[in-house]
Amino acid sequence: TVGDVSYKCVLDTNGKLRYRTIPAKEASTKICRVMGKTTIKGAKTQVHLHDGRNLLFNENPEYKTGDSLVISLPDQKVKSYHKFEEGSIAYLTGGNHIGELATVRGQDIKRSSKANEVQFDDFGTISDYVFIISDESDIPMGDKS
Repeated sequence: TVGDVSYKCVLDTNGKLRYRTIPAKEASTKICRVMGKTTIKGAKTQVHLHDGRNLLFNENPEYKTGDSLVISLPDQKVKSYHKFEEGSIAYLTGGNHIGELATVRGQDIKRSSKANEVQFDDFGTISDYVFIISDESDIPMGDKS
């Protein structure tokens, strides 16, 4: 936030970081991808997020690796979450289709050190590049630069 104007940093289709204006109410939330879960002492569950945050829960939450959480800032409470499943809308953060939105059509789980693959209508990519969002308005695309 600069003055009265709030911004969100997004990737454009060239892989460059761009600042897009957003409504003030959206400035208090952030979308984070679940990278993993760990059970810690005291039967608590720690959820690891893509940006280095760790959230602690008394009960095992239903979040799975690849799901996205919408957290409120600065208190870091989970407001909502989006499952990584067929039909979900994905924002791509790497590969040839960086900065694009696509609908998930399937996932190919590899039982090896290879990255899991996600299939879309016309292409596929690895799951590390996929960010699940609720709808296209979550990412302020602005002009296609």
